[in-house]
Amino acid sequence: MFVSTYETSLDTKGRVSVPAPFRHALEGGARIFLYPALDGSPCLEGGGDALMLENQKTLLRMSPNSTARKVFLNRTVSKAVELKLDDTGRIKIPAKHLGLAGIEKDLAFVGAIDRFYVWEPARYAAFDAEMEAQLGDVQSDFEGSFNAQLATGGIRGVVGEGER
Repeated sequence: MFVSTYETSLDTKGRVSVPAPFRHALEGGARIFLYPALDGSPCLEGGGDALMLENQKTLLRMSPNSTARKVFLNRTVSKAVELKLDDTGRIKIPAKHLGLAGIEKDLAFVGAIDRFYVWEPARYAAFDAEMEAQLGDVQSDFEGSFNAQLATGGIRGVVGEGER
């Protein structure tokens, strides 16, 4: 699982060390896939083989001629880059992809459970502030979903009424 946020920098050869917890989340895989974020955010979205398998399953469920499939395919496959981790856990993100995210030297790896994002730190700070500003607007939606899952027993590790 990809969690937390890690800020780092490209080295003099344009490589970046993938945070150790993110390498661990790849479950032994040595490949990372990066593509422009699906939601249009000015960052890169990425993950390992598990993420690409989920993308493949999603694509195979869609009609081959649908516009939605073509858009999803274009974003996650046609614009993707496959990167191999070196022996020390570094990757070299192509200049084109760095440019798409506005990254010159510093970057942030941002966890999102089954995937992660690679942001230019100032862009991420602006995104983070926007998300925090919207928290009050979506909090009731989150609480409703949480309570619905809790009522059905869908949340593990939470002791409900009558359980001790």
